[in-house]
Amino acid sequence: MPTPPTFDIQRIIDNASLSSLQRKAIASVMAVSFFDGFDALIMAITAPAIAEEWGTTTASLTPAIVASLLGMIVGAVILAPRADRYGRRPVLIAGVVIFGSMTLCVVASQDIGQIIPLRFLAGIGLGAVIPNSYAYGAEFAPKRIRATVVTIVGASSAAGGFLGGLLASAIMPTLGWRSVFVVGGLFPLLLVPALVRWLPETVQFLTIKGRHDEARSILRAVNAQAVAPSGVPLTVQNDRGGNKPSIKLLFARRHAPVTLVLCVVFFSAVLLILFLMSWIPSVLTDAGFSTQQAVLASAICNLGAMIGGVAIGTRVDRSANPYRLLSAAFLVAALATVVTAVSLGSLAVLSISLFVVGACAIGTQMSVNAVATDVYPSWLRATGLGFLSGVGRVGSVVGPTIGGALLAAHVPAKTIFLLAVIPATVAAVGMIVVGVLVANRGQDRAMEEPDLADAHDGSRR
Repeated sequence: MPTPPTFDIQRIIDNASLSSLQRKAIASVMAVSFFDGFDALIMAITAPAIAEEWGTTTASLTPAIVASLLGMIVGAVILAPRADRYGRRPVLIAGVVIFGSMTLCVVASQDIGQIIPLRFLAGIGLGAVIPNSYAYGAEFAPKRIRATVVTIVGASSAAGGFLGGLLASAIMPTLGWRSVFVVGGLFPLLLVPALVRWLPETVQFLTIKGRHDEARSILRAVNAQAVAPSGVPLTVQNDRGGNKPSIKLLFARRHAPVTLVLCVVFFSAVLLILFLMSWIPSVLTDAGFSTQQAVLASAICNLGAMIGGVAIGTRVDRSANPYRLLSAAFLVAALATVVTAVSLGSLAVLSISLFVVGACAIGTQMSVNAVATDVYPSWLRATGLGFLSGVGRVGSVVGPTIGGALLAAHVPAKTIFLLAVIPATVAAVGMIVVGVLVANRGQDRAMEEPDLADAHDGSRR
């Protein structure tokens, strides 16, 4: 009996040129990522100014930074995976509303105790947005440029941190630190109506949910000549029917080794990034630099992330072994961190080394996200990235906490930077191991069926 015809939507996306709809969708999620990046670093940017106004130390603001990071863990692990059940679009928009409104509320704060719960709630929104931005970009991008698109989305987040740092250094001396929170909260909220109107749901999600008419409408905008007749069912590669996405499936037999090692990589990489980024302004201020110089140095690090992320992502798309490439980049980040530690007497050398740290630490982590989007099938992608992001955010809590403790103990800035070499090295080794595991597992997704049988918990629609 002949097999009924089906129509693979992923092939349409992979084989078509980048359409106007795809460009608008990717641009929309880049805008979300931009404000996400600004908001994620807003406490680090404003901490020296807040401490000066309230007559306290920057180390005393550690609870507010940690509260935001704890919120990101909650958002990444609990809210972000909802996108695999309810859609990328509603979760992204909800996340923007949450972090924008809570950031704006900080303007009325009069002490650190009032800031802490607001930053926790803002962190929940950020935690929902970050992994879904990567998943969304991956699903609208053809495979041949997927890593590039995902890292461009990540670079948009770095751009938010970079331009936010420049803006803060320009407006804080005259308008005060509260003006930075006005910008960080108001502009994302102004973006929401545009997202409601122009941010489409991904075709993969619509197809899995059986919303084929909506999926066909989007596919026609991608490539009208390749859309199947209405009587031919649309399919998604690796669609597993009624299996509900769950974290348990990430630890199915074939997924488990890669998931575990990626957890180590995400934890180490994000620990490194947040250890540095949360405290660069404060560490450099304590080392004798002015507040403006310290904030500018933080912005330069984000500039490196913007440029480095896109450059590394482009290389990943062309590389036969992206895991080895990413491992080497983490090692360069470790070396640049050492140079930063020994160049605290020269702003010029320090700026160059921090640019390289941003490019090869933050930029490489963006590309790790791009690689991770290919590890899991589309119907499990937001769950996988959300969980990994949550694990990474544990590192982001540990990093600033360690940094705050070191600052409070008056540990020299040189020593603080040298300690950052450890997580960079661990991440480099982890990427080599991931490459070996993926090579052994093979790239044929059809072989993953036994995994789902092992992990299946009877939860079928």
